Amino acid sequence: MVPDRVTHLFFYGVLLGDVAPPAVKALLADLGPGRKGTVQGMLYAVPDPEGSYPVLIKGTARVHGMVHEARGVDMAALDLFEGIDPHDPANSEYRRIVMEAVLEDGSTMMSQAYFYNREIGDHLVPLEHGDFTRYLLETGFRPYSGE
Repeated sequence: MVPDRVTHLFFYGVLLGDVAPPAVKALLADLGPGRKGTVQGMLYAVPDPEGSYPVLIKGTARVHGMVHEARGVDMAALDLFEGIDPHDPANSEYRRIVMEAVLEDGSTMMSQAYFYNREIGDHLVPLEHGDFTRYLLETGFRPYSGE
């Protein structure tokens, strides 16, 4: 369960404005510009016929993304896009957890992030640099569209 007092979201993949599919951009239309930040973890890319998407797991590396104010976001719709089943969260692809984000200026902020809720398999590509947008640029792969 995510505490109600955490009002920020950390995005590190297909929820980022530059790579978000049109349906997700509509869900995130009320977000402000956000602030660059990192969280501690490990990032993997998941190859999918509909496009690549990242997964965040426990780790000691830094994962790059953006911190956004969450007020006004339809969290139920966003959770649905992320594969969270509200009736069976333990078996959902992701779960939303609270993580400490370190902002560019060195300050910290507690933020919600989508954390991978499955085992890491051999088909996943580790992103040692922790930057999904960079991975897309380097490989030429397209982001997952969900459409």
